[in-house]
Amino acid sequence: MKKGQAAMEFLMTYGWAIVIVLAAIGALAYFGVLSPQKLLPDRTTFPAPLPNVDNAVITATGNSFQIAFKNNKGVAITIPGGAGNYSIVSSQCTGNWTMTPPAGTIQNGDSFLITFACGTPANGQLDSKFKADVSFVYINTETTQSIRQTGSVEGKYT
Repeated sequence: MKKGQAAMEFLMTYGWAIVIVLAAIGALAYFGVLSPQKLLPDRTTFPAPLPNVDNAVITATGNSFQIAFKNNKGVAITIPGGAGNYSIVSSQCTGNWTMTPPAGTIQNGDSFLITFACGTPANGQLDSKFKADVSFVYINTETTQSIRQTGSVEGKYT
């Protein structure tokens, strides 16, 4: 009988310790201390041949973001404007997006900026998270072929 009582006391002691640890983890998660959005870094991801050079700059005033790219296509390209040549999917904008492409031809190896802006007033607050899936069309000047480049933007409003 004594062996059974000692085993039961051992299990109860560890059981209470596990319950306390789980309660502490639950409290931290409830109050946002363990929130993955606060822990994840800013990220802008566009693959070759037009990779992003740096993370996007996301501004709360104007609800816009700007991305720096580099032309690694091997040939010169152009980026046409117009509603059918880009798309942005983001829950932070309820209006229409606009795209401001770089003017003229972009030579191989050159860097360039594209600005995307939401048509509605800014609803992002400083240091709140922003996320968008982005695609735009560029034209190979040698073949005149239209190619779609896609990527994603995650970061904080500044």
